[in-house]
Amino acid sequence: MKVAVVLPAYNEAGNLTPLIAELTRVTDGWDGFRIVVVDDGSVDTTADELAELQTRLPALDVVRHPHNLGFAQAMKTGFATACRAGCDVVVCMDGDLSHRPADVPRLIAPLASGADVVLGSRFIAGGGMQGVAAWRAAISRAGNLFGRIVLGLPVTDLTSGYRAYRRHVLEQIHLEENSFAIQLEAIVKASAAGFTVIEVPIILGTRRHGTSHMNYSAALFLRYYRLLLACRRWLRDGRAAVAVRS
Repeated sequence: MKVAVVLPAYNEAGNLTPLIAELTRVTDGWDGFRIVVVDDGSVDTTADELAELQTRLPALDVVRHPHNLGFAQAMKTGFATACRAGCDVVVCMDGDLSHRPADVPRLIAPLASGADVVLGSRFIAGGGMQGVAAWRAAISRAGNLFGRIVLGLPVTDLTSGYRAYRRHVLEQIHLEENSFAIQLEAIVKASAAGFTVIEVPIILGTRRHGTSHMNYSAALFLRYYRLLLACRRWLRDGRAAVAVRS
């Protein structure tokens, strides 16, 4: 399988060089392996760091948004770039070193056995969080538990950012969200369309440099609740989750 790792990046200077170096080491010898970084209008030295990396790493593709368009658009750009490059599998992970590159082989292994989507889960046996503030961990646990109850899906970590998709999943589901909620939208629409979703345990760490881009506001929780209601509709009618593309 030809694998592409998609990294959304907004002001990730200092994180990308060690992350990409470790990804390159873990995937050494993989035929057709690509790393796709979407620089979402960074205003720090991210662009300079990526330019230097490209001089040394032919497997690195960089797409730059002229200004910050947000996490969801960065993911959509990364998905489209990876699919056009002819990858079979797209792995998504954060660009802040909170996800372990060493988990990539474990994440994609189930795809060879018939799975369509594999989630890196913090909430199954063997998974967890290290260094994450207690209040953030509590919000993540409560939000995922609530979502699981409302939707009735056998998935413990609906919002995990560390995941792997077969290309045909991304080509068939139609993603509309313009926030971090795209993570939940993608899993629900994949499930509604009949794709097989499984989980493997991961340990989530914390970012090494910079500040978190997640804003835990009242608006975020309201958006999450409204998305859950939309998710219930998608699950009732799986056809609504699939976009017929010409």
